[in-house]
Amino acid sequence: MKKALLIANPKSGKQRIQTDLFHIVERLDAAGYETTVTLTKYRGHATELAAKGGEYDLLVCTGGDGTLNEVISGVLKNGVQMPIGYIPLGSTNDFAGSLGIPSDLDAALDGILAGAPRPIDVGSFNGRYFLDVGLLGIFSRTCYETPQDMKNTLGFLAYVLEGIKEVPTVHPVPLRVEAGEEVYEGEYLACVVSNSRKLGGVVSLGEDLVDLSDGKFEVLLVEKEKTPLQLHNYIKALRTADLTAEGMTFVSVPSVRITSTDDQPWTLDGERADWEGVADIRVLPHAVSLLMKL
Repeated sequence: MKKALLIANPKSGKQRIQTDLFHIVERLDAAGYETTVTLTKYRGHATELAAKGGEYDLLVCTGGDGTLNEVISGVLKNGVQMPIGYIPLGSTNDFAGSLGIPSDLDAALDGILAGAPRPIDVGSFNGRYFLDVGLLGIFSRTCYETPQDMKNTLGFLAYVLEGIKEVPTVHPVPLRVEAGEEVYEGEYLACVVSNSRKLGGVVSLGEDLVDLSDGKFEVLLVEKEKTPLQLHNYIKALRTADLTAEGMTFVSVPSVRITSTDDQPWTLDGERADWEGVADIRVLPHAVSLLMKL
């Protein structure tokens, strides 16, 4: 019998895995897999567990984008050459939504068991892997400080509510951004480096703007607002995904170098990432493959 390793985050999303675990194992068993179930116990645990994925015929993870990030980090760090099955059970599942991986449990399992490997790009932030988005500036702290139980109950609204508390204390970040042949310098409310069509579960970018396997990142810079009207225009631009407002810069590049005199932490796929004022961010084209319906 073939062997499957299932890595599950029991705290992701609304803790659905507690009720869905038996069904997942049952589906894998019906497909001919003897499944070993491992539950993550602490941050970084999924990375350690994924390092053993090469001993199995199938590697599946379930949780949010952060769990998938850890699994892919473990695969890449340890040279495990196998596609990954992903069942998104997190609070927002931006990356899964960008790829078209369904949130419906059986539909996601169908893609894993009857689909094909799809190669995707992975980001490297000073050597640390990320999949979805790197965020610096406004709301970045919200992503990793919002309590998990609040995320489970309110989803994206939890980020908004916590972010409102942050606004009065936000100060623009001085940045020098070297993106391709262009250099941008100034004070910015936000810097976003992403490979996703969905940001925060609310901003949707079209296929004409984002290709998850084209070897490029999308970089969004939002300058310090000069007037209340400009801040209003920023909010409108993000809600409508029209990123051409005055004070906003949106480009696609294979790598970017960002320097700053301010070392406030980044957020990578929802997790805190400290730096020392220099970030070398680059794309690793087709670094891993996910099992899904193409």
